Formats: sequence, C-alpha cells, structure tokens
Amino acid sequence: MSAETLALEQLMLHPGYPELARRLRAAAPAGSLDQADAAADHAARGMAVLAGLLDAEGVRAAVPEDIPGWLRLGVIDTFVGWLTGRGETCLHNPHPRRPKPVLAAAWRPGLITRVPCGFLFRVGGEADSTCDSCGRQCASDGGLYPGAVQCGPLIYLHGVCPDCRPLSATLSQDLGPVVSAPRVRPRGGRGRGRGKGERR
Repeated sequence: MSAETLALEQLMLHPGYPELARRLRAAAPAGSLDQADAAADHAARGMAVLAGLLDAEGVRAAVPEDIPGWLRLGVIDTFVGWLTGRGETCLHNPHPRRPKPVLAAAWRPGLITRVPCGFLFRVGGEADSTCDSCGRQCASDGGLYPGAVQCGPLIYLHGVCPDCRPLSATLSQDLGPVVSAPRVRPRGGRGRGRGKGERR
C-alpha cells in the first residue's frame, strides 16, 4: 500500500472526517462538483442494477468503518492510484477530471475501466474460485459470494468464500465516500457471473 493510501484511510476513519468532507464539498467549484455528483449517481444506479443481477437484497449505505480493512484499503488504494495516475486504465482512458462511472476489482489491482470494458476483469482457472479476502480456493465449497463497494464514481468488485462472507461487505454504497452492499447467494465461476481479467 502507498503512503497516500494509508494516510487517506487514517483520515477517513477520523471522527472529524464527515465535517472535513462537508467543508471540502462546500469549497469545491460548482461545475466540478456537479460532474462528480452525476457520475456518483450514475454509479449508484449501476449498483442497484448489479444488486438485481446478483439477487441481492439491495444496496446499503456504509461508512469507512463498516468496510473490512482488506476491502477498504483495496478500494482506497485503487482510487488513489487512479487519482495520481499510477493505475492502469482501459482504452477509454477514464480520468478523475472527467468523472464517469468506472469499475475496478480486488483480483485485478490497479486497473480502472469504463463499464463497457468490464470484460477485462474476466479470469479463469484457480483465480476464478479464489477468495479475495483470505486467498482460499473454494470451488468445491459452493463458490464465491460476489460483492461490490461504491466510492463516488468507482464500483469495486470482489468475491469471498463462505468463511469470509460474514466479515465482508456486499453491495454497499458510498464509503463516506466509500461503500459496500449486501451479500448474495454463491456463484460458481465468478468469471462467468462477474467477468474478470487475469489475476496478478
């Protein structure tokens, strides 16, 4: 994890973070804020669609403390990498200065894509049944439970084994600005159900 990621996580977990976020929003240029809010709203609609596709009970709001540490750090590190230009993107070259809904996944760290390029997250073989939390292979245990966390315009996908499921966020929205959502029934091959790229 980068120093920026760890510093941002510490800030987001501070009791004064909601007030700081409110003040930063008040100071932001109205045009930029409108674009960012529109992208986040579009991503929120995407989360609702995703919940329906996964037969989830719905999407719930979450604050950073609600998200397990491994997942929270993954979301923040991906977002920071995107903001600082050290992450990879699809050919659409999504950029934070031109906010649009984007996808990322725990099994493909550092990659940000526009929604039409979600196929870049497909994976096969062992990686298709590897828990993103503990690393356990679980194909014979009923598959993985897919989940997603939304942070502004970013939807971050992940899958966990039955043992990690109670400790993991499912379909959540806005993590403070970081979020998570409800878990759903297991899906066998996550590449078939969610699409994945090669695991690194």
